[in-house]
Amino acid sequence: MIFVLAIAAIFLALTIYFFFRVEKLQQKLTHIKTEIFNTRKENKALLESLILVASRQESFVKNRLLQIKNSQSNNDEIQKQLKILTPLINNYAAIFRACLKGKGQLSLITKKCYEHAEPNAFKVFNVLLNQQNIKIKRMWNSNTLSGYIALIEALLLKYENILAENMKETNEDNIERLAQVS
Repeated sequence: MIFVLAIAAIFLALTIYFFFRVEKLQQKLTHIKTEIFNTRKENKALLESLILVASRQESFVKNRLLQIKNSQSNNDEIQKQLKILTPLINNYAAIFRACLKGKGQLSLITKKCYEHAEPNAFKVFNVLLNQQNIKIKRMWNSNTLSGYIALIEALLLKYENILAENMKETNEDNIERLAQVS
């Protein structure tokens, strides 16, 4: 009889112990679920912010490209190169979003964007990139979001510098003409 009571007491003690243990674990689980929910909510807000930044940046980059195109309308070689770069810049936000998903997405999404423009446009784009300096090639080969952002900025700066040099030469020519006239 005492043996049965001892076993019953042990089961009762174990039941009480496991009851409180389950309650404690349930509270931890509820707390973790709340943290996960808040983290997902925060991640969603950050992702939406990044997408908004990408959309705004896309409009700035498109505007810069348009200004370069308009200023270089007399230079056919640069116009041709800018035409090749247009799908890369016009799809800035889409490429940005794809690159957010992970490393290695840059070349895949860029290829899709170029295939929508023209059938062999991606090959022409690769030829143009291979003609660039090693730093620009490295940016492209990084196949990451930061590489993409740096690539776009480097290409636009390159053409803006060409534009500035052409304007400087034009201004110097105009000054010489004015000096000759007077």
